[in-house]
Amino acid sequence: MKIGTFVALALGTLLFATTGLVLAAAITGGSGTPGRYAHAPAVVVTAGDLAEPGHVNFPGGVPDRTFYAQLKGGPTEQIGRPWSAATFSGHRLTAGRAPANDNEIVVPDGSAGRRVTVLTAAGSRLYTVSGVTVPVGFESAVFFSDAEAARLSPRVDAVILTEPPHSVPAGLKVLTGDDRALADPHARRDAAALVGLTTIMGMATAVAAFVSVFVVASTFAFSVTQRRRELALLRLAGATPSQVTSTVLREAARMGVVSSAAGCALALLAAPALARLLAAAGAAPTWFTVPPSLASLLVLLVAFGAGVALAAVGSGAAAVRAGRVRPIEALRDAEVDQRAMTPFRWLGGMAALAAAAGALVLTFALPGPYGAELARYTGPALIVALALLSPLTIRPLTRVLVPGGLLVRANTLASVRRAAAVTAPVLLTVGLMSSLWGTAEAANAAGSRAARHEYGSATSVVLPAGTPGLNREVTDKLAGLDALTVASTTIYAVPEAGILYGPSPEPIPFDARAVNRADLLDLPVLSGRPADLDDSSIVVDETLGRDVGDKVRVLLADGRPVTLRVVAVTELGVAGGGALVTTRHAGSSLPTAAYVRGDLPADLLHDLPVTVLPLSQWSAASDAYRAGQVRLALLVVGGVAVLYTGVAIANTLVMSTRRRSRELALLRAAGATPGQVLRMVAAEAALVVTVGALLAGIVTLVTSGGLWMALNRVAEGTPWSFPVAPFLAATAACLLVALLSAVLPAAAGARSLPRPGE
Repeated sequence: MKIGTFVALALGTLLFATTGLVLAAAITGGSGTPGRYAHAPAVVVTAGDLAEPGHVNFPGGVPDRTFYAQLKGGPTEQIGRPWSAATFSGHRLTAGRAPANDNEIVVPDGSAGRRVTVLTAAGSRLYTVSGVTVPVGFESAVFFSDAEAARLSPRVDAVILTEPPHSVPAGLKVLTGDDRALADPHARRDAAALVGLTTIMGMATAVAAFVSVFVVASTFAFSVTQRRRELALLRLAGATPSQVTSTVLREAARMGVVSSAAGCALALLAAPALARLLAAAGAAPTWFTVPPSLASLLVLLVAFGAGVALAAVGSGAAAVRAGRVRPIEALRDAEVDQRAMTPFRWLGGMAALAAAAGALVLTFALPGPYGAELARYTGPALIVALALLSPLTIRPLTRVLVPGGLLVRANTLASVRRAAAVTAPVLLTVGLMSSLWGTAEAANAAGSRAARHEYGSATSVVLPAGTPGLNREVTDKLAGLDALTVASTTIYAVPEAGILYGPSPEPIPFDARAVNRADLLDLPVLSGRPADLDDSSIVVDETLGRDVGDKVRVLLADGRPVTLRVVAVTELGVAGGGALVTTRHAGSSLPTAAYVRGDLPADLLHDLPVTVLPLSQWSAASDAYRAGQVRLALLVVGGVAVLYTGVAIANTLVMSTRRRSRELALLRAAGATPGQVLRMVAAEAALVVTVGALLAGIVTLVTSGGLWMALNRVAEGTPWSFPVAPFLAATAACLLVALLSAVLPAAAGARSLPRPGE
């Protein structure tokens, strides 16, 4: 039993420390080794965390520009740059020469002298290949003459210097050493990936903490219950209740120190392995790892301290209960639960039930998006409530599920605490996975429905094919139609200085869409007219706290300041907030789609790099893509919890089954065959898994039902569905673990007879 509690606490600390280490590495970030400017002593770029590079106005040095330029059929991430910056990136010619005029380019592969088509934001154009460079791993670049690069992209993104300057103007910063990697092409993409990873790992760490507290407290309580006869012998030998309590607490403290240290040590191996898996899955940058750092040390100290504290707190109630064991219990042959519901279970269970009920009531009382967000917290609260109150449900459910007169039913009714110790991790595993999956799928369905409603007037969607966006050739040809082009960008609201934001407030980023015609969108408008959107105005949602007619000072994606007038305010949607600006404020972002209303001439976009889909087919593809992203996050968040609770199920059953070896041997002496004994043990395990799964089903029904009602107030017609596949998969996994963990330890007892005198 000491081994069982050691394993539970060590794994809990391991889980918390591992997710915490990966989270700390994602927060502190990093940028890998410099690539684009590896041979540049210093680089001047714009300061601030912007969505795209800002214009650098700095005298001297070599100006560098980065813009969309893709060889026809080349990789979608291909970019264009001026040839004068090539040597600072390690690009060397392997054939031909540098571009001598505006019609020549240098490419990363192929042969010199050929004519190729280059796609840019302005359209397509033929160039002559004058040279070929050695391929590099950090970018695929097409090099133009400096004059042609300046024509295609007037903005200077960086200035390369041969030595660091003594000073730079406000709004600029100098990158040297490893910081030069922050100016690499992947830097902003990697930064965005780290933000997403921080969200996922933050959820995973919270789930890990929740699961660890839950399982460890349950394991400690069950461990003390298993030792009732041993503790009663101490009382019979003259130990006072306080002595028994202090003995249990000291044991827990010692075990907490050893097991927490073991968990932290294993986390040093597990965290880098998890980081590699996340990078391989595309959820983190390819260079992402968990290096030793001060943040890592702090995480390990917190995890160690939390493990020791959890051991003390988890054993506290059990230790007090241990001190109340009566000496007479040492003389009992049968171990029958006299009172499974303790005061702690009553108080904790009712408090958690009240919290779940309160969250459910607020789900209906708050506006749709806020209620939908709160509905996610109903599940964990209800899981805690049903787990603590499970002894109240085990007896009635056992009587319903198992006919009277069977030994399985009698054993379960006589050992409610043992059944509850297995039911709790099953409830946690199935309920947590199913409720997380169900709420995520429901939110995804509501977001898809809202998107279909916004673009519902369109009949077809024009998407880029083999390119990162729609260039000007495409948008110009669509200009004569009822076509809405949409580009994703970012704006930064500049709050007013004051008590709330301080004297020098940092700009607050907001997702925005740059559109050419807001009148073709069907938005949930609170006030104003989105159709009035022009280059001097903006449409905002209610979270910005502005009214129609207000002036809003914002920074565009590249940091350029503009003041825009609010022409409409919309409701907060199920997919989050956002703003609308015109395509003039899109920065370097290309439109990711064009939504066409009415007939699209078949030959209008002939030979252009686009794909045309009916709106319904586009919607289905978008839904599948979003669902894939959601499932990846759930596998990371829920997977670690499921693995741990699976170990907890096995741990509890192994502890309890070994404790019953004498009982199983007595059954053999009474005439039961080994097969009958093992079938009884298997049936008991299957029964408690069934009870836990039924309680998890209640959690999932309540959580998904509440979320469905909240989402329907925002996206009417959102379908309700029960996550059948995740529910059955988690239940089957728990059942398999429970059967193996109960039957294998019982096999030895089932084959033996009690020795004389037992």
